[in-house]
Amino acid sequence: MGGGVRELVTTLLDVLGLLMVAAGITALLLPWTGWGALAAGGLVVLGGSWWGARQAQPTVDRTGEHL
Repeated sequence: MGGGVRELVTTLLDVLGLLMVAAGITALLLPWTGWGALAAGGLVVLGGSWWGARQAQPTVDRTGEHL
């Protein structure tokens, strides 16, 4: 498998796993909070997206050099 294909498959599996976690949290909270539990699931997805984007950014030191 090529590097690009491997990266795509890994990304898709990460997204699927994150959506499953969000669905699980939503299902857990649904009896107590009703449809508002979707907000908790949305926060899980947004948090995972933010974390993934943050990890993808190159690290730069004070001089502007990539670490």
